[in-house]
Order: sequence, then C-alpha cells, then structure tokens
Amino acid sequence: MYSILFGKRLVALYVCVPVMLLLSIIGSKSYATESLPPLTLERAAQRLVQQHPQLQVLDWRLKAATEQLQVAALNPGYELALGAENLLGTGELSGVKSLELSVALSSVLELGNKRQTRTATASAEQALLLAQRQANSLDLLGELTQRFISVLTLQQKLQLASEAVAMSEQALQLVDQRVQGGGAPEAELLRARVAVRQAQLQQGLLQAELASGKLALASLWGAQHADFSVVSGDLFQLTDSTDFQLLYQRVLTTPQLEVFAATTRLQQAQLAQLHSQSVADVSWQLGVMRSQENRDFAVFAGVSVPLFSQSRNQAAVKVALAENEAQRITQQDELLQLRARLYQAWQMHRYSTMAVQDLQREILPLLQQALTQTEDAYLRGRYSYTDWLSARQALQEAQLQLLDAASTALSNQALLEQLTGLPLAASANTNHSFPQPFSSAATSAAGSLP
Repeated sequence: MYSILFGKRLVALYVCVPVMLLLSIIGSKSYATESLPPLTLERAAQRLVQQHPQLQVLDWRLKAATEQLQVAALNPGYELALGAENLLGTGELSGVKSLELSVALSSVLELGNKRQTRTATASAEQALLLAQRQANSLDLLGELTQRFISVLTLQQKLQLASEAVAMSEQALQLVDQRVQGGGAPEAELLRARVAVRQAQLQQGLLQAELASGKLALASLWGAQHADFSVVSGDLFQLTDSTDFQLLYQRVLTTPQLEVFAATTRLQQAQLAQLHSQSVADVSWQLGVMRSQENRDFAVFAGVSVPLFSQSRNQAAVKVALAENEAQRITQQDELLQLRARLYQAWQMHRYSTMAVQDLQREILPLLQQALTQTEDAYLRGRYSYTDWLSARQALQEAQLQLLDAASTALSNQALLEQLTGLPLAASANTNHSFPQPFSSAATSAAGSLP
C-alpha cells in the first residue's frame, strides 16, 4: 500500500508502496533500448523486490534467526568423561597394577527458566528482523517511486524542450521572412537564431539528465545500464490530501513503528534472560570407577554450584537497563522526526496540488492566449520580436512550472502513502478511484513482498 503504486501491497508486506516519459538513453547504442517496451512502476517494483541485495541479505538473516530459535530451544547437552589414574607411575604405582578407571556422565540443570527466556530472546530477534525486512522493503520501494517520478518528469520536460525547439525554429523562419521583406531589422534574425540554439542546448541538457535518471532507477535492481526505453505513467494523477491527524494515526500502525515495538520486545526479552542468569545452574556428575589392583567397582556422584552469581550479574543488568532507556528516548525522538516529515510532505502535497490546478485552469490558458495575440501582432508589425519571444518564454516557463508542481505533488503523495501505508483516497474515505495504472502496480507487487 505505500505510495501511489501499492494500494493492496500492504496486505502482503503489512504495508507496501506506491506511484509511478519519452526518450531512449543517449550515448551508447549497444543496448538497443529503443526496441524495449515501456517500464511500468509495477514491473520496476517487482524487479527491485526480487533483486535488491539489501533484501536478500535480510532474507538470509531471517533464515539464520529461524535456525537460532531451534538452537535456543535445546536443553543442555550431556558429557561423557573417561578417566585413568595411577597409570605408568614409579615404584608401587609402576605399570598398570594400581590403575583406576572411571566413566562418568555429566550435564547441567538449568534453573531460573533459562531455556524459556533464551527462546523468547531468539523469537524476539526473529520478529525484529521480519519487521526490519518489511520496513526496508517500504523504504526501497519509496526510493524506487521517487526515482520513477523523476524520470517521468524528465521525459515530460524533454517533450516540452522538443516542442520549444520546433517552435523556435518555426519562429526563425517567420522572422527571416520579415527581415528579407524589410519588415524587421536583421538584429531580430540574430536573436531568433540564438533562441533556436538555446532551445537546442536545453534539450541536450535534459537528454543527459534523463539518461542519468534512468540509470539511477535501473541501479536499484542491480542493472548496469538502463534496460528500458521509457517509463510509463501519468504525472497528473493526483488525489486530494486528507486530514493530517488521520494520516498521523495511520503512521502509528506502519512497519516503521513495528520496528520500534519489536526492538522494545527484544530488549525486554534480553533483560529477562539476564535476570534468569542470576540464578545459578547446578552441574551434576554420575559415574563408575574400577580399581585394577583389587578388581572392585564403585559408583560416584557429584554436584557443583557457582557462588555469588547473582551479585556478579547485577552489572550486566544495570547496563541493559541503561541501554533500554537510551533506546526509548531515541525512539521518541525518531517518532517526532517522523511526524515532522509527514507534516512537511502533507503541506507540500496540498500546496503543489493547488498550484497544478491554478496553472492548468487559469495561468496556462491566459498565457497561451497572450502568446497567440502577441504572435499575430508581431506578424502585423505592431509588436517587436522581443515581445513575441517574451510571450513564448513566459508560456514555456509556466509549462515547466506545471511539471515541477505536478512532480512535487506526486512525490509527496507517494511519500505520504509510504509513511502511512494507505492510499490518500482510502485515507480520506472518499469515493475517488485510485489513479491507474499505479494502484494496480501495488496489487501485483504484493505477491512478491514478504
């Protein structure tokens, strides 16, 4: 369920992630990415979950913790001891005539519920690793979503840059016609040529940024190059944000908070284990001894108990208590930081969503109308080329502002869903359907998560 992408993914991982172009990678053509199908966020999430080394390491640690739990449940083992005395001595003890042989079996009687507390600690360690696996999966899927949105934004910007190049080239032709006809000074032709070159430079810069962004995205699943042509998604699939307090209540049930709870349970189990170690164990021994000299047998038995074990263990208990208190304070601080991060994302999402709506409904239509009128006036000789160029640049800047606002809104929407583990539309209890295709990606990726 995490971000814009992972609505139902939450069920499999406890909560899982969210959310979301146009050119092939520039430079080397050996990979022939142009022929590859578009990359969806769903497919990218599946590859990350299957191939990211951090998750693979945690999987192996979980397997080790499972085995450790079985080891912790074992009772103390038995020891078999063989002994020989008065062997190969001198004088009366020479040879084996005074040899005494013994066979003994020994073990330990654990007191103070040591096996139970040891098992509880191993079980708590396993639960903590599982919670960390879930939280790390969400964090990685969140990072994936942010990079995916970045690539999606760069694709849109590159498309705008291509349109700007085409528009400036068309303008150059019109200016050239006016200059040739004596209707405009040659300086305007020079400005038009500069505008074309500047648009081309901006296009090249975006191509380079897009190539870097695609590689950064592919690196999350261990690829050494961008093994896809473009990413598929809609930058303007935004939802209304819900009440902040409702979002914060959702945070308290997410895997990150489960890590805090699992850590606390582990510390309590470890402390109980330390207390159990204050109770001394009893070592026992039972055996048979045979004397070679008189051919007699005898049974012997013994017990041993360590002294002052409780007082010797008090220092370790005090250390554990101090560490538990330090961890409690750290968790409180992290929860405050998490709340501040949620609030910042909530505010940015609200503002950016409103900015997108204002730009789409009011600002861009007015700028488009102004450009049309300015261009018409320029062609009739009423405005200068500078006026026309300024109108074009104002529209292009507003279009870029729209893409930045949509990207910011979508990124913060994904972050809100990552932090709360619930799509915003579901959090608000509205009838809005979750944006496609991103919500479907969550459903599909859910089967891959633990």
